[in-house]
Amino acid sequence: MGKTSYLAAIFIPIPSDKPIPMKLIRVAAILMAAALVINACKKDDAPPATSFSFTFNGQQYVAHEPSAYVADTILTGTNQKVLIIDGLTNSFKQHMQLMVISPDDSLNVGTYGGSVVTLMPVQDTATQGYIGDQIEVQITSINSKRAEGTFKGTLIKSGEVEKPLTDGTFKVNIN
Repeated sequence: MGKTSYLAAIFIPIPSDKPIPMKLIRVAAILMAAALVINACKKDDAPPATSFSFTFNGQQYVAHEPSAYVADTILTGTNQKVLIIDGLTNSFKQHMQLMVISPDDSLNVGTYGGSVVTLMPVQDTATQGYIGDQIEVQITSINSKRAEGTFKGTLIKSGEVEKPLTDGTFKVNIN
């Protein structure tokens, strides 16, 4: 009895002293091709990664798993949309929020002035937070499920001088 060899990864024993039948090679090739197609076509249902960050007063603030949603303004007589992006810093000490207010009932790619950023302490309720109501936001991509863009401006705390907010970015999934 001769040595035994195995065909590919499907482990069909074939005596090594006989040639491998062509029919068996075709079946093995078809099975391997089908396995590749099935694995290549699997859909990745994970939502895209999110980020929300900015630099303020020499420190970078990064939100841990930011969230976003679109709402209608509460002002009577207006028909405006607001994109609200929320997050807590990785240390869970600061709450970050960006509100982009559209001039009408749509949010599209473009520049939005008069947006609002707040940076508020979470654990120390006696300490005042910072607010900026003249933030310039550039939405670079937006649809019903995701928004991306940049922002900059100034923040102020009561009794202090305005300080620049720079390097603001967001990539968020809209809930």
